[in-house]
Amino acid sequence: MSDDRIQLLRTAFVVYYHRDLDKARTFMLDFGLTIASELPGETIYFRGYGSEPYVYVCHQSQTGRSYFGGAAYVVASFADLDKARTSPHGDGQIRQLDGPGGGRAITLTDPAGHQVHLIHDWTTQPATTAPHLEKLTVNFEDEKPRKGRFQRFAPGPAPVFRWGHYGVTYPTGAYQTMYDWYTKTLTLAPSDVVYRDGVPVTCFFHIDRGTEYTDHHCFFFKAVKPDGEPDVAHAAFEVHDFDVQQLGHQHLESKGYELCWGVGRHVLGSQVFDYWFDTSGFMVEHYADGDVVNCDTPVGKAQAGPQALSVWGPPVPAVF
Repeated sequence: MSDDRIQLLRTAFVVYYHRDLDKARTFMLDFGLTIASELPGETIYFRGYGSEPYVYVCHQSQTGRSYFGGAAYVVASFADLDKARTSPHGDGQIRQLDGPGGGRAITLTDPAGHQVHLIHDWTTQPATTAPHLEKLTVNFEDEKPRKGRFQRFAPGPAPVFRWGHYGVTYPTGAYQTMYDWYTKTLTLAPSDVVYRDGVPVTCFFHIDRGTEYTDHHCFFFKAVKPDGEPDVAHAAFEVHDFDVQQLGHQHLESKGYELCWGVGRHVLGSQVFDYWFDTSGFMVEHYADGDVVNCDTPVGKAQAGPQALSVWGPPVPAVF
């Protein structure tokens, strides 16, 4: 069966505008990103140790305020960009990307005014040399495969591998409009739906690649705002494992940054999470050990509340 939606391959990067670029630069380095390219005072392209040329675009805001500039996905072909160009939700212009890796892009605007960037011909790069990240051999109570070898770790930031997902908060009542737009325009499919009083309010979407397994969610939205423009909920970046995540937690704590919530384990998606506020007040997450799903995975249903958010961890903060 043909699928006339815009075909997504994977996540690419997020875009932020910061009022204080220097403070944002310092935070993102402490968060575990490295600088791929920098135009001092204007734009910084941060990368992880994966193959993406960059995963976070950090602009100096010219408006006096910090704001989110949307997220980007890699599409399957140039034909998908052309399809977006002729879409009533597109800006009609295919442009060259300025950052490392080149490529071309076009921007869609969803019904609430949130921007989604689609890119193609983005040249991946060899993975950078990250600190030695061993896949740990774990000793259990009834099985001890690690004999005469020890678990040893170095303190410091949690090296980021890639950007994995983000979320947007929309006005109450916008759920069906946003659900229809995202599932009919892009190859996104629901993984879990969260209900409140029998009404769907939150949906987690994975990239629909048929039987190919992809992350439990690359995007989610919550239709819970009383009014106003959509807001970014958070952007999440994958790290190696729980120990690396905990070391990163301790590093950020030692630097005096503001903790939001963590460390804990989610119910939906199963990730081990750690949420922090950056220096502009945006929420960013380190995560590890997330679920993967495909077209054969049943769509989950959950009731809204703390029990849908974490299996273990600190109390759920009010911001959630």
